[in-house]
Amino acid sequence: MKKLRFLLVSVLVIGCGFLNAQNASKTSGFIQNSVYSYAVQKSDASSETTIHNRLYQTLRLDVRPFSENISFHFSGRALTDLNESDLQDVKRFKAYRLSVSGKRLFHNFLDFELGRQFLYPGILLGSLDGLNVLLKPWRFLHWQVYGGIESHLFRAFKMYEPAEATVLGTRLMLRNVWNSNLHLVYLQKLFHSQTQWQIAGINFSNYSVSNLVLYLQAHYDLANSRLHRFYLSARYRLGRKWMLSGYLKQQYPQVYQTSYFSTFEIEKYLLSGFDVAYQVNEQFSVTGAIQGVQLKEGYGTRMIVSLGSRCGSVGFVYEMGDLGNQLGVLADYRLQVLPKLRATFHVDYSRYRFEKQYDYDSQLANAIGVSYQFSRHWSTRLEYQWLSNARYQYDQRVLNHINFIW
Repeated sequence: MKKLRFLLVSVLVIGCGFLNAQNASKTSGFIQNSVYSYAVQKSDASSETTIHNRLYQTLRLDVRPFSENISFHFSGRALTDLNESDLQDVKRFKAYRLSVSGKRLFHNFLDFELGRQFLYPGILLGSLDGLNVLLKPWRFLHWQVYGGIESHLFRAFKMYEPAEATVLGTRLMLRNVWNSNLHLVYLQKLFHSQTQWQIAGINFSNYSVSNLVLYLQAHYDLANSRLHRFYLSARYRLGRKWMLSGYLKQQYPQVYQTSYFSTFEIEKYLLSGFDVAYQVNEQFSVTGAIQGVQLKEGYGTRMIVSLGSRCGSVGFVYEMGDLGNQLGVLADYRLQVLPKLRATFHVDYSRYRFEKQYDYDSQLANAIGVSYQFSRHWSTRLEYQWLSNARYQYDQRVLNHINFIW
């Protein structure tokens, strides 16, 4: 369990050693110190109030010690709760990325990354502690191979044992062949030496027709002998002002064995929709969408209309059907008060009910924020959030960020 901590210390020591040789190394990164305070009071008879004051320190660091081709990466977070002194390490320290990578090696034949990393190899995967290799023998043919151990559920400075969560996968990519891209994907995940996921399929896109993009995903779950995911979409640009798109998706939720949701029965859902966007002029645009979702419990419909500009947007959401009813209004606005000072406002109001026999409940969420850019490297942001709904009488939060980017 201490392997990842040892790897972190090693990477940082090596990185700092390279940093001392300023003429040989290049660094870029991001440091953020955040204060997050919130008070929550329930609406039930207990009127229980919860207060927390949390301090977050976030660091992202990329070091290129030799050249542009080799890099060390770290992205992590430390948490301190002033109202809870016994925080466990799985909550206190997190490592989102801790790896070394190489790009365009051997005359652009090989890319690799070793360590903790986030991967989306044409299929939903997430975070992996392992090795990802991309071979590029030809311009039109790439081959990706990856494997390792699923990262800790909370991204803690820990590693699962290999037998607990082994991941293996590959992707073969044909690129820009007859105005098409074709990816053949395969993913296998073992949990305690038992196959949890074994998914194979294709991703296909085509842009042969001017202004039209077609996209298809079809993934089959070999472990459960069922179609895991089917997604078909088309996007068409009509002139300079109109954008039309439609899609159809059938999916089984891809639930981790360690997740709380693994206790529920896994059921597929069917989602379909149509979107339209119209650019009125340089300042304003209008978008609309209608979606339908089919679950085991019934069918629901959602309609969305929004008006957007460079300063913000306002939108209306209406949901109806077997899954409940909702009428909502969303608005956000950005105001440039001074050249380096910006104010933001967000409002989200909705009235909803889950079934016809229940009365409507209301929910109101607001956020007001200001951000200031002191210089090219330093900035700060302060935001106040307020929420009220049927469960909580009030939920008030204050979030402050101080950022340093180099």
